[in-house]
Amino acid sequence: MEDLKIFSKNQGAMEANDLTHWDTSFWAERLRESKYDINEEELRPFFSLPKVMDGLFNLAKMLFGIDIEPADGLAPVWNNDVKFYRVKDSLGNPIAYFYFDPYSRPSEKQGGAWMDEVVSRSRVLSRNGTAPRLPIAHMVCNQTPPVGTKPSLMTFREVETVFHEFGHALQHMLTKQDEGLVAGIRGIEWDAVELPSQFMENWCYRRETLMGIAKHYETGESLPEEVYLKLLAARTFRAGSLSLRQLRFASLDLELHTKYIPGASESIYEVDRRVSKRTQVIPPLPEDRFLCSFSHIFAGGYAAGYYSYKWAEVLSADAFSAFEDAGLDNDKAVKETGHKFRETILALGGGKEPLSVFVEFRGREPSPEALLRHNGLLSATASAL
Repeated sequence: MEDLKIFSKNQGAMEANDLTHWDTSFWAERLRESKYDINEEELRPFFSLPKVMDGLFNLAKMLFGIDIEPADGLAPVWNNDVKFYRVKDSLGNPIAYFYFDPYSRPSEKQGGAWMDEVVSRSRVLSRNGTAPRLPIAHMVCNQTPPVGTKPSLMTFREVETVFHEFGHALQHMLTKQDEGLVAGIRGIEWDAVELPSQFMENWCYRRETLMGIAKHYETGESLPEEVYLKLLAARTFRAGSLSLRQLRFASLDLELHTKYIPGASESIYEVDRRVSKRTQVIPPLPEDRFLCSFSHIFAGGYAAGYYSYKWAEVLSADAFSAFEDAGLDNDKAVKETGHKFRETILALGGGKEPLSVFVEFRGREPSPEALLRHNGLLSATASAL
């Protein structure tokens, strides 16, 4: 907030000494523009979809020892743009398949991006009674379609999204659970289901990974170094404010669903104000009725579970820090750590409770230290990224 006050004052803003709710978003965006000046649209030529997918598949091979190859024609598709892939283990045996529907089709397809299962791994539903049925996933995005010889070009946020959804798909496809009800993404507790997806996002910021995919589609030129450094810096911009926002929502949700007594002396709005005193720099206005639109915790499936957003960040950052500890430039150590991640987080699905799975991978219970460090909120040495 002090940064915003100083910046807005230097810009001649009359409200600089008394910034309120409707001022902070405006001045935060102006400050971001002045510090990082990253135009997402101008970065598109460096992120062509074919190059991004090749980089993603190569990363999966390095980390988890799998090969991903096109298998178009092996299964029916619902649109000619849909791709079908086969996933093979290090011995060349098929272990899973997935569909990828990458492009926007506004007339018949909703916006956003998601992953879901087509079928799960299952011993009971085996075709021959011995080998389990192999899992099949689908990944859906809404990228800009290619035009002529020009490939689909992505923003950096869209690159992160593809890595995110592929993390979900990996957990579905690399499961070793033979009981279908707890195989892959099935049966995993709500506050751990985003671990693999958010974990994969971290690799977008690793220099070797990003520079491997960020090549201009016409010239082959690499992403300029100064742009890479800006992307890294922008990742932590106002991280403290954004964390406090999530902590307010999560604390309020838990307070209402565990301690609030309808008809008692304290109204839900007073509960909100009480929670906000320790989670907000600027207190809410007396007439604030944010709760009336907080559909997540009333009709959106997050009742007493909104904290899972932040907790998943803790888990994923701590998991990624295992690779940092091993040394991100040490290929042998990265592969060994990746194998361990595959055999625990990705393999055990809902067949074992998530805390035990995490401890099996990390050797201890989760710590928020890695997330705070990645967000630039610790005074300790910067992340090894």
